[in-house]
Amino acid sequence: MKSDPFFIVGVQRSGTTLLRLILNAHSEVAIPEEASFLKPLLKKKWIETSITGDKKDKLVSYLRNNEQFNLWNFDREPLLKEIAYKESTTIKEIMEIMYTSYATHEGKTSWGDKSLFFGAMDLLYQMFPEAKFIHIVRDGRDVFYSWRRMDPNKSHPSVMALDWKFKIRFIEKSMKNIPSTNMMVIRYEDLLDKPEDILKETCKFLNLEFQKEMLKFHKSSNKYIGKHHSDLIFKEIDSSNINKWKVQLNDKETKLYQMAAGNVLKKYGYELMHKTTSMSSTFLFLKDILIGLPKRVIELIKVRLAFRRAIYKGEATKTISVGELPKGEN
Repeated sequence: MKSDPFFIVGVQRSGTTLLRLILNAHSEVAIPEEASFLKPLLKKKWIETSITGDKKDKLVSYLRNNEQFNLWNFDREPLLKEIAYKESTTIKEIMEIMYTSYATHEGKTSWGDKSLFFGAMDLLYQMFPEAKFIHIVRDGRDVFYSWRRMDPNKSHPSVMALDWKFKIRFIEKSMKNIPSTNMMVIRYEDLLDKPEDILKETCKFLNLEFQKEMLKFHKSSNKYIGKHHSDLIFKEIDSSNINKWKVQLNDKETKLYQMAAGNVLKKYGYELMHKTTSMSSTFLFLKDILIGLPKRVIELIKVRLAFRRAIYKGEATKTISVGELPKGEN
């Protein structure tokens, strides 16, 4: 049975990869590695016009040279030739060709996506009105701890709290006009605490039959993702991986994080510690913002400019860190 396409969205380090691998273990569903390289194309000026001529040729070249697209780990040349041979095409058509080609390669009937399309849910719904959208949310303090372990540059709790809060708000805003029947919110903690119940609800939402094999996703993770990700996705689901912030963050870090994002934490049902603030904590908050925010803004601007240059030049995205190819056999 072919189900409707679906999109998993969430802030980085929130469990989107875990959910992708679990659902990808379903016999009917294929979800490739991230397609964040499409993010700059999910703009009205791209999706509402036909793509022809030199613009199309450069776009094909961009896709061919993209290292992140290479992580899908299958022969992309036939689909790129299919797009290249068309007199004109659209972003919707390109996405359909990409994802259905991947699903066919995997022997699956349906496709899904797990990418960083924070503010593009409304545009995706415009292109795919039958699509379903799953927003997975994780306690931002654990997101911060996970980020910091991965990248020491993301060690400012106030800044990373604003980053998390902004992206959550961005997702909410881009989904506000999508019918509730097409949307689902999952908390990462609930997925780890009661995985079978949550997956049964998710499968029902996606019009899929629940398959216990999904809980054994870790046995095939190496086929679909490289070792650059967390070791947890190569192991069984473990509910002890919840609330690590209570041990790993000190009081100051917790307080600073909650000063920036406490209202959003509370909205999604997360308990707050240190509910009162003082002059000294306010000073520390402002200091943390002044030191860390410019670095974060510059980092984001560099990424955006790198993508824009790559698309218009038809070349690989420089300065973008990509992961490793899966080591297993497909």
